Amino acid sequence: MRFMGAIFTLAALLMASLAQSQTLTYSISPQTIKGYGKVSLNTTFELNLKENEAGLISTADVNPGLGFSAAAGLELLPEVDAELEMSSYTGDVDYRAIAGVPVLSVPADEIRLLSVFGNLFYKFQPSTNAQFKLGGGLGYGQYTLQDSNGIKNRGTGLVYQVKGVGEYDFGGNFKFLTEVGYIGSTDLDVDIVTSSTVRDTALNGFTFGLGAKVKF
Repeated sequence: MRFMGAIFTLAALLMASLAQSQTLTYSISPQTIKGYGKVSLNTTFELNLKENEAGLISTADVNPGLGFSAAAGLELLPEVDAELEMSSYTGDVDYRAIAGVPVLSVPADEIRLLSVFGNLFYKFQPSTNAQFKLGGGLGYGQYTLQDSNGIKNRGTGLVYQVKGVGEYDFGGNFKFLTEVGYIGSTDLDVDIVTSSTVRDTALNGFTFGLGAKVKF
C-alpha cells in the first residue's frame, strides 16, 4: 500500500507539472536547461525493519544513524527538476520482536541501505529566493546487515521515496537546502550465510537532511 501511494503521488505531481507547463507554454531547449549538483548530510528517524524467514515474522526498530546523499540534476523547466541521486543510511538495531515476542538481548546489528534513485520534483514559486519542492523517485537499493559476529547479510531490490525539499538562494549559484522524506523498499531477498532459507526483508522510515546545492 505504501508503494502504491508513492506511485500515485508521483503520478499526480507529474500531471500537475505537465498541466502547468502547458498553461505557461514553457519549452525545453538546451538554452533553458541548467545543471546542478547537491550534497546532504542525512539521518533517519522511525526507521523500521521487517523480516520474514520461513514464515517467521520479526520486526525491529532502528536507532538514527548518519548518512549522506549526493545528486546531479537538471532544471528542465522553471517548475520541474529531474535528478539522479545516490544515498546511504545506517543505524543500529534498538528493539527486536520475533513472532510478536520481544527479544530480551538485542545483538549489535548494524544496518545500511545504499540506494540509487531517479527523482522528479515540482517546484513551487520558482522565481523567488525561497523555494519548496515536492517529489520523489524510484531506484535500486542494497541492504546490508552486519550482526554481532561480524557476518554480513546482503539483499537487493526496488526502493522508493517521497521527499519535500526547501531551498534558499544566497545569491550567485549557491543554495542552502533542507529536506524531509519517506523512504521504503519492496521485499529484498537476503541470503543467510548460515541457512539455506532466503529471508525477505523490507525497510521503511522517515529521513531528514541538510545540505548545499550549486548550479552549473
